[in-house]
Amino acid sequence: MNRALRPGLAEASLVLVTLIAGFGWLCSKEVLRGMPPLLFLGVRFASAGAVLAALARLRAQPLPWRLPATSWWSAAMLALAMVLWMLALQLSNNLGVGAFIGSLGVVLAPVLARLMFGTVLLAQTLWAMPLAVLGVAAMALHGGWQLDAADSLFLASAVAMSVFLNLNGRAGARAPALSLTALQLLLAGLAGFAGSVMVERWPASLSPALWGWLLVSILLATCGRFFLQGWAQARVTMQRSAFILLLEPVWTAMLAWLWFGSSMSASQLAGAGLIMSSLLISRRKPRRRGSLQSPVPVGKTGQ
Repeated sequence: MNRALRPGLAEASLVLVTLIAGFGWLCSKEVLRGMPPLLFLGVRFASAGAVLAALARLRAQPLPWRLPATSWWSAAMLALAMVLWMLALQLSNNLGVGAFIGSLGVVLAPVLARLMFGTVLLAQTLWAMPLAVLGVAAMALHGGWQLDAADSLFLASAVAMSVFLNLNGRAGARAPALSLTALQLLLAGLAGFAGSVMVERWPASLSPALWGWLLVSILLATCGRFFLQGWAQARVTMQRSAFILLLEPVWTAMLAWLWFGSSMSASQLAGAGLIMSSLLISRRKPRRRGSLQSPVPVGKTGQ
């Protein structure tokens, strides 16, 4: 493929990732009607990881457990973020608000990239980030700040996810995408199973409709989404990918409104507009190379 086309294709892939992720929220909420959250996490991620591990083997890629330490650290952070997210989703009554609180993870990701790896912040990032924070606040603070259990878990998951996003870009530059994604999903699935065995009661049977939603969650919202995200993140700067990933809560809120009838207030619509504005600003190319420009993807920089 033409190298000049790769960044644009990777960015388009990340936009698709956000749409798949937004649909994944709906799939997950439907499955949780008849399955405990940690059991669902275990089945969904372990099954998806097994599928990708088999595909990696067919393509002569290394087995997931033979990947370097950076891959294991990224997998551990994804497992933690997913456990917290699944517990929050079970308790949440508004997917749109939950998604916007969870999106704080991608807002924090460029800042953590600076703290963890010394990545230089782009000038357009410094302009776009305040708009993104205001957009998330307009969603999360609707009706007054009430930090209930679901909000607290979504917030904790967001912090873990921001660390994962930074580690994932670097791990993706050092490991094949299929093997890396398989390792991450398998570890998250094992974490879900372990927690479920300790604290949950498993249902005796599942309805045919629930099996359908579970299959879509495994193949599309997990296999497809995380493989595509891992491939794209290795080719896009952390700062660019972070702002693109902010589209996820916008899609989630819109789909929840269409599917569940979840209302979107004026402040929530304004928040979505602010996030879209931050995305457009982050896409602006700097007029000249300067001290605030860092065009090399996080995953491609040296240690």
